[in-house]
Amino acid sequence: MNLGNGSAQLTNLSHVGIAVKDAAKTVEFLSSIWNIGKPEVFEYYPKQEEMFFGEAFGARLVWIKFGPLTLELLEPLDDKSVWSKFIEEKGEGIHHFALGVSNYDEMVEKFEALGHTLLVSAVFEGERWCYYETGPGGMVIELREEYAR
Repeated sequence: MNLGNGSAQLTNLSHVGIAVKDAAKTVEFLSSIWNIGKPEVFEYYPKQEEMFFGEAFGARLVWIKFGPLTLELLEPLDDKSVWSKFIEEKGEGIHHFALGVSNYDEMVEKFEALGHTLLVSAVFEGERWCYYETGPGGMVIELREEYAR
């Protein structure tokens, strides 16, 4: 195995995103096993002007803290999101893992230069985010601008 000399530091696993058909039922299931506290729930309908790449969509986002790890449940509210397409093609399950970055533009440039496929890019609560389908490995990686504020 040959290892490269990547210049980006892997510093913050922000969360693991899980595409679900029904977030409320998933929360009920998880809370029947673990004490998950009170999850944060958001209805997310980015306006087209908040979309840098992709089509506007609707989704219910549920954030559950598991110690240092956050699970993000993603329930599509229409058929336009990457999560609705994922569920249609593969069923419910782990969709992506998200990396919080302070050098968002540099990381986007790096992913573009490596030829990874941009799936969607938008803004949420003032911070940019995007998904790249990567290969080899078949992973969807989210880059989150978590340190802009």
